[in-house]
Amino acid sequence: MAVAVKFPAGLAPREDRDIRPKLVLVPQTERRYVRVFTVMALVVTVMFCIVSLRAHMAQQEMRLDKLNYDITRARAHFETLRAERANLQSPGQLMNQASLMGLVPSLGIHMVGIPAAVAAEVAATVGKVDSDVVAHTESPLDEFGRMKAAVVGSP
Repeated sequence: MAVAVKFPAGLAPREDRDIRPKLVLVPQTERRYVRVFTVMALVVTVMFCIVSLRAHMAQQEMRLDKLNYDITRARAHFETLRAERANLQSPGQLMNQASLMGLVPSLGIHMVGIPAAVAAEVAATVGKVDSDVVAHTESPLDEFGRMKAAVVGSP
């Protein structure tokens, strides 16, 4: 069992309380270590940003170098293919391939002339006559003569 006891020394009369010193606001002391820590954190952060920026720039330079190498290699391949195509399209190569397939060059060309009357008869029987040939029966000089006669009065 517990009993609460108050000692008379703990209870001081009101007069004794006035003797105590009054509470006063003391100006806060400067905490330099907080400022130093903040400055150091800022410096470390800036240095980290600079290093990460440099690393990023180095990665981009490596990427550009790889792209330049790929472009150079593609151009060289293009030139090789272009030379190969030119070789395959050369007349000597075509002649060799034709002879391997059994083709021979023609001996000569003989042109056969078709008389105009025969061509007209064939065109009439087939039913294919060009409209510009049928409709146009006069020459430009005939038209010039008509215009001159109308303007000047005599051909």
